[in-house]
Amino acid sequence: MANLSRPLAPRQILAREPAPRPRLRLGRVAVVVLVMLALATLAWVDGGEEPLHPIAQPVELPGDAR
Repeated sequence: MANLSRPLAPRQILAREPAPRPRLRLGRVAVVVLVMLALATLAWVDGGEEPLHPIAQPVELPGDAR
């Protein structure tokens, strides 16, 4: 028996496929931005310069240097 249904045009076939989910991609971008912001904040808070401390240790010199 012959198939009497009309074949679907290519556009109709594509229209029936589910659309990609852009929210998932936006969520990943938001997570990456938040992690980068947290790392930048941590570096800003903890990354200040520390004062130099003098090193006071006795050093033995060779006998000729005295």
